Amino acid sequence: MTPLIISLIAFVSGTAGAQTLKFAGGPENTYWMLSGNVFECRFEQPVPGYGTAVFVQRAGEDVTFTLETRRNLMSRTPARISIAPPPWQPSTRSEPLGLVSMNASSPVLALDYGRSNQFMHALREGRMPTVSHETYYDSGRFIQVQVSAVEFEKAFQDYLLCAAQLLNVNFEQIERSKVRFKTGGEALSQEDLEVLDRIIYYVKNDPRVTAIYLDGHTDSIGRRYDNRQISKRRAEAVERYLLVNDIPPEIITTRFHGSRYPVADNATAKGRAENRRVTVRLEVDKDMPLPDEMLFKLPEDASVLPGSLAGSGR
Repeated sequence: MTPLIISLIAFVSGTAGAQTLKFAGGPENTYWMLSGNVFECRFEQPVPGYGTAVFVQRAGEDVTFTLETRRNLMSRTPARISIAPPPWQPSTRSEPLGLVSMNASSPVLALDYGRSNQFMHALREGRMPTVSHETYYDSGRFIQVQVSAVEFEKAFQDYLLCAAQLLNVNFEQIERSKVRFKTGGEALSQEDLEVLDRIIYYVKNDPRVTAIYLDGHTDSIGRRYDNRQISKRRAEAVERYLLVNDIPPEIITTRFHGSRYPVADNATAKGRAENRRVTVRLEVDKDMPLPDEMLFKLPEDASVLPGSLAGSGR
């Protein structure tokens, strides 16, 4: 049997005479793929004739659902998403989940955390997440893409193993961070320490981090020379905390600027509070290969196939 399943069915939106081109896998050609590392897990199902349905979970984030295709036939206006009943319950009504924006390039669709989890939950129940939309070339023709629940539960257990080895935070969450200070203050608060602990945790778990830049700043109150010295001591306080927590000194660069670079209006108390800060900026070598121990290994009895991790190591 051909792996391409394309069927014409009556469109159920109330548009008389309209037809839908349906893309979905069946029992004989549905399979799941899984790949990952400590930064990201990619759990995907090829949709015959259309593209790929992908669940992505990044370190420090919830799972998201995306739909990928090299050639998007759908209109760029918002598409309708729903959860269809399993084939053995044809009389059961679909569950509508609203509309979602469409992108011009792949992934053409990306769901929020809530509806992504609804999709995953539906698959565990044997139901089929569905995207329905009119074509970009003819408003009287429609596309429907469905994710098959075939063999999902077994594959889901392998996905959970990948998700369990993810870090607690990802690079984008900490690559530019701020430590704030009270007026004239140089001491690190408990909130500051929590920010720095997240950074320390990440740096110790990502060997690609090549540099940490610490930049001290003040508001405009006081003399320029005094402000430079305060900003220096603030940056050094952050540096000391990193060093006592075993961050290599050779990757740390400390600078201080006084009140030269405000990010908010110094005429207001809120603005001055924003300006009393040390910024922490990380750099990574994204071309550095990840060590083997940071890659997810499929168990020998895995029910999924190895996939290719797009954007691995972010």
